Amino acid sequence: MFGEHSVLRGKHAIVLAIEKRLHITLEPTKTRTISINSSLGHHVTSLDRIVVQPPFQYVLQTLQDFRPSTGLNITITSDMPATMGFGTSAAVVVSLLGGLMALRGNDWTDQLFKNVLQIVQKVQGMGSGADVMASIKGGVSLYRAHPTFYRSLPVEVDLFAAYSGSKTPTAEVVKHVAGRFSAFPDLLKSLDDANDELTLQAAKCLTNGKALGDLFNTSAGLMEAFGVHTPGLSKFLWGLREQSYGVKLSGSGLGDCAIGAVKNQTCPEGSFPIVVSEQGLTVEIA
Repeated sequence: MFGEHSVLRGKHAIVLAIEKRLHITLEPTKTRTISINSSLGHHVTSLDRIVVQPPFQYVLQTLQDFRPSTGLNITITSDMPATMGFGTSAAVVVSLLGGLMALRGNDWTDQLFKNVLQIVQKVQGMGSGADVMASIKGGVSLYRAHPTFYRSLPVEVDLFAAYSGSKTPTAEVVKHVAGRFSAFPDLLKSLDDANDELTLQAAKCLTNGKALGDLFNTSAGLMEAFGVHTPGLSKFLWGLREQSYGVKLSGSGLGDCAIGAVKNQTCPEGSFPIVVSEQGLTVEIA
């Protein structure tokens, strides 16, 4: 919801788990073969030679770091496409590693956050852990990576989301921002400080749609200052803003989804209502 980019540098973020579930089924086999099936395609590999490659790089990195003792048939289904963002990469690692730990007989809550974050950082080259924490815990929370801080927040505002129609990989966007400010580190620090203060103020406004909408709009201005808007995205946001209390991009930018505060109990055209998932990861053993 708030704090994108700056959370990578130790500032606060507000994260929200939406009621869209990603499901992973693990079926142990008596072979040394791993079979992966999802909407992204089909991939078969050997337990003895797991090579991390797209489009299953998050799954394969997890299997490489936490290699199962037997072959597996892995089936992945999701309530939303991976191309929409909303932390789906983190969610797949959380789900898979939670399942692998359960198969081993381990308590999946033990060290799960730390292990998932390490996997995400290996694949992306960076990662704050905000989306990891949202997937594990559910609900809405104030989060900071360094030092780690997590506090649940109450929300009484109706929210909506809308897909921009495109998504740029997070690692590429972060590299873009770093390049933009490579010669202006003090300016980047000032933007991070402003983003942090805005996030902390937003944590106090989650029961007031108008106030939260104003902060969404202000946050959108900061995102533009980070350089992660395009003319098309700005037009997309303005169209939603005219039908709501306020709106911003959710995610790293240069694509992704928008999130906003509903006005007059009506979601903007082309958007959908956000339902908060109070339940994070669940693991069931048949």
